[in-house]
Amino acid sequence: MLTNIQATLKTHKFLLLALLFAFLNMVAIFSIFGFQKYGDSGEYIDLIHWLQGGDVQVIMARVLRPLGPFLALPFDFLGAGAGLVVQNIIFYFLVTFLIFKIIELIYQDKKQAFWASLFFVTATPVIESGLAYLTDAGAWFFYLLSLFLTLQYLKNKNDKLIILNGFLSGTGVLMKENGGLGILFFGLMILFSKEFNAKQKISKIMRFGIFFLIPIILLQFFAYRYFHFTYWDWYLRNLPGARGEGIFLSSLRYLGQLFRILGVLWIFIFIGFWREWREKNWERIKIYLALIPASFSFLLWSTSGSARAVFIFAPLGILLASYGFKKIKPLIMVSVISIMIVLNYLFVSVNQKVSFADMIYDFLKKL
Repeated sequence: MLTNIQATLKTHKFLLLALLFAFLNMVAIFSIFGFQKYGDSGEYIDLIHWLQGGDVQVIMARVLRPLGPFLALPFDFLGAGAGLVVQNIIFYFLVTFLIFKIIELIYQDKKQAFWASLFFVTATPVIESGLAYLTDAGAWFFYLLSLFLTLQYLKNKNDKLIILNGFLSGTGVLMKENGGLGILFFGLMILFSKEFNAKQKISKIMRFGIFFLIPIILLQFFAYRYFHFTYWDWYLRNLPGARGEGIFLSSLRYLGQLFRILGVLWIFIFIGFWREWREKNWERIKIYLALIPASFSFLLWSTSGSARAVFIFAPLGILLASYGFKKIKPLIMVSVISIMIVLNYLFVSVNQKVSFADMIYDFLKKL
């Protein structure tokens, strides 16, 4: 039995190290920043009270994303909205696991998967909002879960995964809209595949789409019947330029956020891109191409999403960064990781007091 335990620990050494690091990082986040609340945290807490039958006014944007507050209900005895933090802790470890497994599936390299999971959990949006009174971690989970299930399906061709993936991806929209972006990855990976003919591709995408739409349509029906409001109404009020900020400046602001969410890692993203360009592994290139639409979907939203919306780019960026990082010498690796973590924590600490993105945006707006 001891031999089996040792063998298991050896086999899953890097995954266990990734989860241990995630735990230590979580302790650091709570120790330094505490239980963080933001402007929309109160809106989620109000929705929790409304779901409990409380006489409170709710924001329609939150009614359209009820899954996080609904999952928080069993833990509300810990304090108002505490269930949001509890579920985010669970999602935090799940996304650590999923990032690890996705990288392992693509590159067959456990050490690279370890670095990728470390990059993810120490990114500034995770430090800022991943464990806060928000629902972003849940959306990241559903998106990553869909990527993982798609890769698993292409590996073993189990058609039941299409139905499961479609339904769970649609359920992710009930957490936040970016939680459902896995549908884009699935559709493109099927279209890029040489293993299916045109009829099979259409059938698989339609099957995914039908089960994807089930939870979304049910929620839209409820929202329209009782509130005469749908997700389409919300989007028209929040699309780029709807608040008078200008589409160009809105996009420019988001592109600025794109560089800050991964910080130092951009060096390794470019190195990884260069390595992939030289090697021309078409199986991996198809994965990168399939990730692009979802990764840049933040350009469809208004300025209100900030780094949380832009973080949908992280899986694509971390794929490349981990590949560019893997052949760095150990001493340089440790130095880069240490610098990255310190800078990310410092940035979050300062950015809570002075929003650099807002300052740059306001400056450009005056030009």
